[in-house]
Amino acid sequence: MPSGDTQSATVSHVAQEDTESISLYINNLWEVKEFDINTERDVQKMTEIINFYQEQPHVLDPHLQTWIDKLLEIGLSDKVSQMSINLAFKYLYLLTKVRGQKYIVRLLPHEVADIETVLTMLESDRSDIWHAKYVLFLWLSILVLIPFDLKRLDGEKEEGWSIRRMLKIATSRIEGAEKSSEAAALVVAKLVTRPDLHTEHLKPTLTQLINDCKAAENDVVFGSRTKLGTLTALCRIYKLGRRDYLLPHSRYVLQQLEEMSLGINHNTLLRKFETKLAQRIGISFLAPRVAKWRYTRGTRLLADSLNKGTEKQRNVESDRNVRNAEEDDEEGYEIPDEIEDVLEVLFRGLRDPETIVRWSAAKGVGRITARLPRSLATDIVNQLLDCFSPLETASSWHGGCLAMAELGRHGFLLPHHLPEVVPILVKALQYDEKRGNLIIGANVRDAACYLCWSFARTYEPEQIKPFVHTIASSLILTTLFDRHTGCRRAASAAFQENVGRQGSFPHGIDILTTCDYYAVALQSNTYHKLSVKVASYEPYGKPIVDHLAEVKVKHWCPTIRKDASIALGLLCSTLPDYISSHILPSLLDSLETGDFNSRHGALHAIGDICVGLRDRLDQISDRDIDKINNTLATLESRGSFRGSGGDEMRGAVCYFIQKISTAGIRLTVNTLQVWQEFLNVCIVNPEQYVGVQNMSVDALRAFSWQYYTESNPEMWSHIVQHYTSQLRHEFTATRVGSALALSVLPGCVLGCNTAALLNHLTPCTKVLNKSETSLAECRVSAVKAITNIQLVCPCNSETRAQIYRVLLECLADYSTDSRGDIGSYVREAAMSCLMKCNQFILSRGHPTINLTFTRDLKMELVGGFLQQSVEKIDRTRQVALEALHHIVHSELELVGHEILKTAVPLLPTISSSVILPKTEQEKEAVAMREGDVFLQNVEYNNPGVLFPRAMVIIKSTEYRHHFLRGLVVSIGGLTESLVKASSSAFVDYLTEHEEDLENVCKGLINVLVADHKNDRIVVPLFKTVELMLTNVILEEELGNKFTAQFVSQVKSELKGCGSVVKLLSSLSPLANCLQFSSNSSVLSQIMLLLCHRYPRVRKGMADAFYTALVTFDDVIENTEEVSQILEDTVWEDPNDIEELRRKRNKICDLVGVAQPKLLKPNKPKPKVTNVEQFDSYSDLVGRAGY
Repeated sequence: MPSGDTQSATVSHVAQEDTESISLYINNLWEVKEFDINTERDVQKMTEIINFYQEQPHVLDPHLQTWIDKLLEIGLSDKVSQMSINLAFKYLYLLTKVRGQKYIVRLLPHEVADIETVLTMLESDRSDIWHAKYVLFLWLSILVLIPFDLKRLDGEKEEGWSIRRMLKIATSRIEGAEKSSEAAALVVAKLVTRPDLHTEHLKPTLTQLINDCKAAENDVVFGSRTKLGTLTALCRIYKLGRRDYLLPHSRYVLQQLEEMSLGINHNTLLRKFETKLAQRIGISFLAPRVAKWRYTRGTRLLADSLNKGTEKQRNVESDRNVRNAEEDDEEGYEIPDEIEDVLEVLFRGLRDPETIVRWSAAKGVGRITARLPRSLATDIVNQLLDCFSPLETASSWHGGCLAMAELGRHGFLLPHHLPEVVPILVKALQYDEKRGNLIIGANVRDAACYLCWSFARTYEPEQIKPFVHTIASSLILTTLFDRHTGCRRAASAAFQENVGRQGSFPHGIDILTTCDYYAVALQSNTYHKLSVKVASYEPYGKPIVDHLAEVKVKHWCPTIRKDASIALGLLCSTLPDYISSHILPSLLDSLETGDFNSRHGALHAIGDICVGLRDRLDQISDRDIDKINNTLATLESRGSFRGSGGDEMRGAVCYFIQKISTAGIRLTVNTLQVWQEFLNVCIVNPEQYVGVQNMSVDALRAFSWQYYTESNPEMWSHIVQHYTSQLRHEFTATRVGSALALSVLPGCVLGCNTAALLNHLTPCTKVLNKSETSLAECRVSAVKAITNIQLVCPCNSETRAQIYRVLLECLADYSTDSRGDIGSYVREAAMSCLMKCNQFILSRGHPTINLTFTRDLKMELVGGFLQQSVEKIDRTRQVALEALHHIVHSELELVGHEILKTAVPLLPTISSSVILPKTEQEKEAVAMREGDVFLQNVEYNNPGVLFPRAMVIIKSTEYRHHFLRGLVVSIGGLTESLVKASSSAFVDYLTEHEEDLENVCKGLINVLVADHKNDRIVVPLFKTVELMLTNVILEEELGNKFTAQFVSQVKSELKGCGSVVKLLSSLSPLANCLQFSSNSSVLSQIMLLLCHRYPRVRKGMADAFYTALVTFDDVIENTEEVSQILEDTVWEDPNDIEELRRKRNKICDLVGVAQPKLLKPNKPKPKVTNVEQFDSYSDLVGRAGY
């Protein structure tokens, strides 16, 4: 089978390996005895290979005859197991499923002698699976058509015995939901419709099937299965039988079908087969004929169409077709009354809730209409038009569209019906309703696209010309703005068909190039890009704008309302006059009269339109500007902010204020005050929705920077005081909102008293008490506010130093709660803000740079960024790398600049003028940077690339401490890929650069000393030391010195330690320290841990000690005896601690270290009587030794 990347649509032949595999799997069936694992694998592989050719099954044809013959030989053989027979028929079914039963039956043997073989097989127990029954019945369905008198098979039996035998076997198997019942129904149909058997067997069979179906109504359990099988057989009979055979029985069958009332049954398949059977009975009542009144367009071949002659000749032929359509030859039509009953069933099927029933009914209406005179066909069309009543359901609209498309596709929908049908078509293309929580209408719009597609293939361009503009505009609107991708693509396909066959759609080729199958897949792309391009073509601009303003802006879906508003704003460049004079006033009026959706969408649309018209504000009338100023009062008067939709409406108003401010619309003083108060409430309200708060902050940024330009100290002071007073509010949302507001205000509002503002904000960046640990959002907002002071307010060197000091302190925020490391949000915000401050100061020139960036500050910045760039959180590393990249490759002179440039190489800059990258290097560069903006690049932050490159920082004395603090966290982390990459890079570097071993050892000790009792650093550092001692060879002198310092610090760390995780992480590095000669202090610490109060610690220490004794040579004296004691003792035993101490002391004597002594000997507890053994949970834990 071709590789997974090869699509089956490109396959032109069966691969040689597939042919060999299939033959091998078939031959293996001879040896199968049971369904073991090998057989299961063969079946799975066989299924995968055959299914691969589902799209182009004809490539199997050269091999099918050989495979079928082999499988039949196995399936009919007496020398194989039952499992082999079952699998042989299963393989035959797979071939039939992929290639199709009509082709496969032609390859089955057609000999008369095979009939007895098949019947015997069906009667035996050897065909016990449905695959076998299906294939055998399929084979029998072709055998019964052999031109041979089947009565000759009776032999000595009574006449007709063989036929009755076949009917008995087949009818006994049609009851059921299996695939084999369909094949059995096919056998019954072909058998009773044979020319030599219908007289004797057709009527009894029909009667028996109907009686079985009616009798099944009393069977609650299997009644539906019986009805389904009998209806399938009846449909097959009426499909395969000749009309003169069936007509005498049709009235009886139709009458019985009506009596069964299957149309009200809850089973979808029963309703479908009722519709199918009714239409075929109806066809049997009507003589087959080609309707003279049918509208025929002519040839469908392109070559014939090109040779049809001139335009005048085509018009003459079209007129002749119309005249033929107007001629109604009523002679020769015999329409029985039963046709009305049949049509009633079909029209009921068009309104059925299920699509498969409606589709079957639609095809039935087309087939019945084909045999009726023009007058009755017109009545059917008029009846179909009733399906599109406003009171009808979506199912009725869908079924009506399908039926209309069937009539139109076959020429039964005459041109004079188009004025009635086209308006309904336009409504169907926009059918979209929300009923409760259910959204309906997608299938109606899809069927309407199918109806447009059928029009393109049916009518001459002259017939459809009066409706071109209407149809084209409606299809364009559906292509661009439908909610469902399938409907957008269906409309695009229908538009393409009309452009190709009609040729009269304006700008058809250009639009098809723009709105192709893939371009319309993304909704945002169709609204924001394609709609602007299509609207530039003259006939489509105004319909698009009108549709967006009248329909989509008022849509029930918020996302569509917002997308429509953005699209209207973008379309202002195409139709500015029309939008400013018609659309904008209409939207402003809807704020006073519309419902919630209309007002919400109108607020978004008005804001986006004003932004689109900001270069043409003179086109907005004074009346509209006054209404914009009074918008908030209008909404409050209608109670728009009350109820469940209040938050959503407040968010829309914030968006409206932001866009109006961006456009620079003229506002009154009163409006400025009202809007400012509204934003204040939205920002600091503790019950406000988070999304509204963010939108209000964005609105405040645009609003304040646009309108707060004049000097008004009293008002500015009031605004700042309002927000600073809320910074220590009891509600988190109020704190966050106040800080965010201060982060967006302009410098003129914040004023010159930056020191006081810093004094208010600085405490908000710190965790002052335990209750504030989880308030990371507040600290992030305060960090942004402090940064805003640096960027918009005049600051002296002392203030800038204070800002940098506060931001650098935020890099040490490692607070955690139930969400995890929430301090990472603060650290990331601090690094981003530090980078903005650096960019701002660097842009001010050398005097400011020299005053701000002292040597110590630069080292702190680089050190902090380095530490964060090698820690364990990917997102944090990405932000740190961006900040580090900026400062390293800036004009600042840094300590150890060359080493930093090696660790953080300069990323290539690709100018935004580059349109399409051609080479792989250009593609990589574009992926890394675009317009000097650092992008999140997977490779740059890939641990496998980052850590080996960053290890050179170890050589830098100034940054080694910061680097190691971050590195040990990654090495001792939990993420496998990160631990593997950082560990391997660390070991490889130390192995290749032995001269740096001493510096690394000193650095690790310094980190351990600096982070005393800081488990976040200490625990992973223990793992780092274990990694180094296990994989790196230290010289004896360096090893003795390092282990002495390390053991001393470990002893200090573990003193009074109750953390099991920390204790367990220290065991292996302690044991590995035994490899050096100066190990007495190590042994003393090991002896203490061997009798620790925690059983897990005792067990872990004993295992680590034993491993070290086995691994390292001549560690201690009496190695074998000590190892034996360690191995034989149950160190995790919680009951006999004194015995463990005795053995531990014996080990102390053997290794030559002093026995540990208890500082406070245990006092025997008085025995308490009449008390439960485990009096409490704490007592249980104490007894267990934990």
